[in-house]
Amino acid sequence: MTRIFSRRKRPIIEGIGQAMLFLSFVGAVLYGGGWYPEGLVWQVAAKASAVGFLVLFVLVTAQTTNHMILLLALVASVAGDILLAIPGENSFMQGLLAFFVAHVFYVGLFLKNRLPLEDVTGLRMRISTLFWAGAGIAGFYLYPGLGDMMIPVFAYSAVLALMATTAMMSRFPIRLVGAGAILFLLSDAVLGARTFLDLNMGGGLSVWVPYYLGQLFLALGVMLYDERPTNFGGYRFD
Repeated sequence: MTRIFSRRKRPIIEGIGQAMLFLSFVGAVLYGGGWYPEGLVWQVAAKASAVGFLVLFVLVTAQTTNHMILLLALVASVAGDILLAIPGENSFMQGLLAFFVAHVFYVGLFLKNRLPLEDVTGLRMRISTLFWAGAGIAGFYLYPGLGDMMIPVFAYSAVLALMATTAMMSRFPIRLVGAGAILFLLSDAVLGARTFLDLNMGGGLSVWVPYYLGQLFLALGVMLYDERPTNFGGYRFD
């Protein structure tokens, strides 16, 4: 990557977009470090701000159908962040459903931009196979403690693996989108182990850091992909 922002046709819009990216990172750091005032409202606001500013970044710079599908995936993710942060008997299930919807949007986006079959490398295939093998192993260990959560968790695991697989098979920059999908999967794997296996795996940062970086990389990978004949007000990944 030699230049991220290039051929600036609308510098004001691009400046706003870059400001949203910066604020997203600030929100992620503040939430991850716990550097916000006490109270549930502040906690939820800090958590939602990280991906929420990514939503604004996409909103102000969106120019294609791909960008709008990404926007929907990020909006569903923000809803999931909020629901998981709010205490309640059904908050986990509601948050899981919101992220399920986010992954469905991601899958649709990546399928829309899938690589031709002849361009799919053996490495991409092997990595994708590992996603499904990991989902199967996780299901084996999680099964005894899932109870009534078995079907929702298995369904979520399947759509998560499908999201990562379709990301690997897409035309988007693999250094961003592929890494983002892997980080997203890693974050959910750690969350599942902590929730259902009572494993202490590095505290909250072990979930938050790969989750946020995964969302950031996915968003950048889609937004920096040049699918237009011109670069009017757009971004490139060179």
